[in-house]
Amino acid sequence: MFDFIADLDAYFCETYANYDKICVLPNYRMPKMQDSKIDEFGRTYAYTLPANTMRLALQEHKDELLKTLKAQLVDKTFSFSFRPLSFFARMKNKTSRYGFVKWLKAVLRKYNLTTSEAGEKLAVDGNIWKDIVKGNFMPTKNTVFSLALTANLSMEDTENLLLVCGYEFDYTIAKDVVISYLLTQKIYNRPMLDAALAEYKITNLFLAA
Repeated sequence: MFDFIADLDAYFCETYANYDKICVLPNYRMPKMQDSKIDEFGRTYAYTLPANTMRLALQEHKDELLKTLKAQLVDKTFSFSFRPLSFFARMKNKTSRYGFVKWLKAVLRKYNLTTSEAGEKLAVDGNIWKDIVKGNFMPTKNTVFSLALTANLSMEDTENLLLVCGYEFDYTIAKDVVISYLLTQKIYNRPMLDAALAEYKITNLFLAA
């Protein structure tokens, strides 16, 4: 049987980019970040290696380090399921071709879902969801993530919905890394979702029971 948690761990070690948190883990070995090279004229010059040189995947004891990191994780991304908009922002959100309202409906049509059916998959108050769909409220990042996981959205469609809301995946945040894995691997099975979220202590999503 495919051990998807082990695969998720490998993806996390390769992708997680909060190097400030990684570098202070006990037994983490700081890699060499400066090097030198001789150019075509025989001159020696120094250069700095990219930040991803510090990623967990390159550490000899990455499994031990990841276990320690997991024990420290706390989901601090709590937010309400909407963001009230000003009058002019509401008008733009409702009428612009790049507004969330049109993008949401266009994306859901690809998955043969209505906005009402999508809302039933979320643990969001029905009236609030209606205001989101009408363009009166802007959903938070957690709401978009919840919609993506419950409506089986692709990574590309999720990125587009985040973009029109002013968000993007932030790989310094454990939640974003885990959700990007689930979407790119097309893992929507609820027990597997719950297992992945629990493994990385991810909460504050709006997934209907």
